[in-house]
Amino acid sequence: MSSLKIFTLWFPSKQFATLMGILISVGTLGNILATSPLAYFTSEIGWRMIFGLTGGICLLLAAVAFWVLGRGKEKQEEPIPSVPVASPVGIFQSLLIVLGSLTFWQGSMAAFFRYGTFISLQGLWLGPYLINIKGYSPLKTGNILIFLALGVITGGPISGHLSDRAFLSRRDTVLWGLGAYTLCLLPLIGLWKIESPLGYALLFFAMGFFNTFGIGIYPHLKDLFPTTISGTVMTLINFFTMTGAALLMPAIGKIIESFRRVDQSYPAEAFNLSFWICFVGMVGSLLFYAFSKQKSFDDDRPEDIRGSRGLG
Repeated sequence: MSSLKIFTLWFPSKQFATLMGILISVGTLGNILATSPLAYFTSEIGWRMIFGLTGGICLLLAAVAFWVLGRGKEKQEEPIPSVPVASPVGIFQSLLIVLGSLTFWQGSMAAFFRYGTFISLQGLWLGPYLINIKGYSPLKTGNILIFLALGVITGGPISGHLSDRAFLSRRDTVLWGLGAYTLCLLPLIGLWKIESPLGYALLFFAMGFFNTFGIGIYPHLKDLFPTTISGTVMTLINFFTMTGAALLMPAIGKIIESFRRVDQSYPAEAFNLSFWICFVGMVGSLLFYAFSKQKSFDDDRPEDIRGSRGLG
C-alpha cells in the first residue's frame, strides 16, 4: 500500500496502473522463486542459511528504499496529483467518505471475487482437482499450476499499460479483462472437458493473465477521490481483496466437504459445484461493477461524495 501511495504522489495518474502491474509482476516472480529454486538451494546450503540470507536481503532492500525514497523526497518539489489536491481530511471523515460511496462498493465487490476466486483456485483447490479428478501426479500438477503465476507475471505490466493508455475507460478495461477471466472458469465447471495437460496449462496461463486486469480497479476508484485520501481508498480496496481470499478459500472447502468421499477423494461434482459458485460470483460482481461511475474527482464529482466538508 505504501508503494501505491508513492506511485500516486510521484508519478502522473496515467502511469499508475502500469507501475502497479510491474509491482504485481515482480512480486509474483518472487512466488515462483520460492518454489523449486528455493527447494534446490535449501538442499544445498540448508534452511537456516536460507532464512539468514532472506533476512539479510530484506534488510538491504529496506535500507535501499529508505535511502532512495529519502533522496526522492528532497528532490521532489511538489507531488504530481492524479486529481486536484484538497484540504487535509481526518481518518474517520475519510473512511465515511469512501465507505459512503456506492462506486467504492461496486469496485470492492469486483475485487473481492476477482482475487478471492483466483487465490482459492491457485493456492488450494486446483491442485486436488488435477490430482484426484484428472489423475495427474503431484509433479505434473505443480508444473501445470505454475502457468497461473506465469500468466500473472506476463499480464501485470500489459494490463496496467492498457488501463493507462487504452481508448477504453479504466472501468471498461477491467470489465473486458475480468470478463475473459470469468469465461476461463467455464471449462472447470464441467461444460466441456480438457483432456491434455497442455490444455490446462494454456487455460491457467489465460486465467492468470486476464485476472491481472483487476488491478485497474485501484486507479479507477482512486481517481474518484481527492489525493489526500488516496491511501485510505486503496487500503480499503485491498482489505476487501484480501477478505475475498480469506473467506472464499474455506467456503469452497465447505462446499466440497459437503459431498461424500468416493475412493478416498471427493467426486468431480463437488469441485464442479464450487467452481460454479466462483463463476456466478464473478458474473454477479462484474454486473454490479458495470454500473459504477467513471469520472475523476472534479467539479462533476459523484453525488455520493459531493459536498463533503473539506473537499472543495
